[in-house]
Amino acid sequence: MGWLFKGGYTRRAMIADRTKNWDRTSDDGMLVESACLNHCYRGGIGSGVLWSVWERTFTKEGQLVQATERWIECDLLRYQRGFGWGYKDMEESMHPYYYSCPLSYLELVPIDQFGGRAK
Repeated sequence: MGWLFKGGYTRRAMIADRTKNWDRTSDDGMLVESACLNHCYRGGIGSGVLWSVWERTFTKEGQLVQATERWIECDLLRYQRGFGWGYKDMEESMHPYYYSCPLSYLELVPIDQFGGRAK
């Protein structure tokens, strides 16, 4: 994937946009809620990495209908003159790799409970 820029965004606004909670209701009435449990920015004035931990629940009529999911996101952020702040969401197989994720985030997403990607 490429970079997505949002004109006029400050870094703070970009982080707020990338970490805001959201929900939707499917046609069959299932409520899907995604919540950012924690986030941090690691980097400098013009570029860095946004790490966030997410949780998604699936309920219908107040009852959990699917297992809760958790994962860690890695978004590269950078400022480009004339475009403003942009982001590139990374997938774990994409290069280059980034290693600045807080260790506490790994504890929030234990592999024995939430799994991992198969190679």
